[in-house]
Amino acid sequence: MLILNIYMQIPDKVDKVAWSRTHSLLLASLALGFFMWGTISTIAPLLYPSVNYLFFILAPIIATLTGNIVFPLLSDRIYGRKKTFMITMGMYGIGSLMIASLAVFSQLTGTPLTYTPVLYLLTIGIVLGVLGVEGEVPVMLSYAAEMMPLRRRDQVLVLAPNFDNVGAMVASAVVLVTSAVADSAVIDLLALSITALVGLAFLIIVRLKLPESVRWLLEKGRVENAEKEVTKLGNKIQELNENKSVRPLNLLSRYWFLVAIAISQYLTYGLMAFYIGDFYFPNLENLIVFVANVGASVAGFIAAMAINKIKSRKFSLFSFMGGTITILGILATINIISKNMELFYGLLMLNMAFSEFGWAVRTIYEPLILPTRNRAFLIGLVRVFPITLSTVSVYFASFLNSPFDYVLYNTVLWALGAIASLTWFFKGFDVNMTPIEFSSGTIAEKGTT
Repeated sequence: MLILNIYMQIPDKVDKVAWSRTHSLLLASLALGFFMWGTISTIAPLLYPSVNYLFFILAPIIATLTGNIVFPLLSDRIYGRKKTFMITMGMYGIGSLMIASLAVFSQLTGTPLTYTPVLYLLTIGIVLGVLGVEGEVPVMLSYAAEMMPLRRRDQVLVLAPNFDNVGAMVASAVVLVTSAVADSAVIDLLALSITALVGLAFLIIVRLKLPESVRWLLEKGRVENAEKEVTKLGNKIQELNENKSVRPLNLLSRYWFLVAIAISQYLTYGLMAFYIGDFYFPNLENLIVFVANVGASVAGFIAAMAINKIKSRKFSLFSFMGGTITILGILATINIISKNMELFYGLLMLNMAFSEFGWAVRTIYEPLILPTRNRAFLIGLVRVFPITLSTVSVYFASFLNSPFDYVLYNTVLWALGAIASLTWFFKGFDVNMTPIEFSSGTIAEKGTT
């Protein structure tokens, strides 16, 4: 009983402590991490029209799959959250330096990026970068869920991941500017790598000051370390109206719900924001990426403001139903879009706004309904399905005959998310103001009621 009391008292302080300077650093770390994700993950799709080599965009997808399994597993089992961040930062730091060096070499020597040795090395650099940023996404979500005060937790879980969209938007804006000035893929690449390296420098400074996850330490039985780390969050305690009445569904049901909405949201975002331009509007690829991520970025800030006022099940249903309706609008007009691209941009921006709402649903539910012992790994395991199917989808989409067929495929994917969210609305549960020990079933696992 004493161990159980300690196990509950320390997380209770994490949930009830007032916002402090440490929380601000934590938020900055998460925001910068997701910004790096958006920036580095955008490099391959933006450069693909210049390279025109399918493996150039398939290799990062494979790296994404690997990163989402390996680093979360290491985080859960061995290193914890903070040390894993140091490893992943090293990965995308090396990758960014490789990319920058190759861009400088290509510019000084006049060697084209399509020259085989340069292209292979460039792909390796991008793969290293993607391994790092993708590997730390499940870890960042776990860290945020485990360390943020309950009053602001859901907002942080929505706001911080939105900086992925901001990173992608900034990356596409950088390429739009450099293309207008120099019209050189090498200059575009150099500008993107410098943007990533500047972001990394700020990230290193912030993360060195962060505490380890208190809940991860408790899960490993390191109570003294947890007691020491929790003091870094502050001492001012606020009373909360917590919801401890949640009785989660079995883990398998929770897992498959997350898989369904992840497939729907992840594939439709990637296919509509990054690859539709590659396949059908190559001259407009940078602008399409920019427009899509403007819509997603704005929606992310709206979702962060609204999330505490809307029950999570209703928000899920609204997000995926809205995405389905807006993609139907694109489907109905896709055959005339080449004559009216402004219509396409408007509908795409709206659809990507709902995609961001769907992403917010995922970033809330994934860390909050999965158990602490394997949280980061299970988040990565959820992402195995959409990442794998993304690889298949990109390859499959390259053989589709028309934009109509392409958007029709996206419509089917949105419908999957709508069906899953409708099922969860009736059979699932809300996680608003619910301590993670209750929403994740951790309390039940430890034999308490």
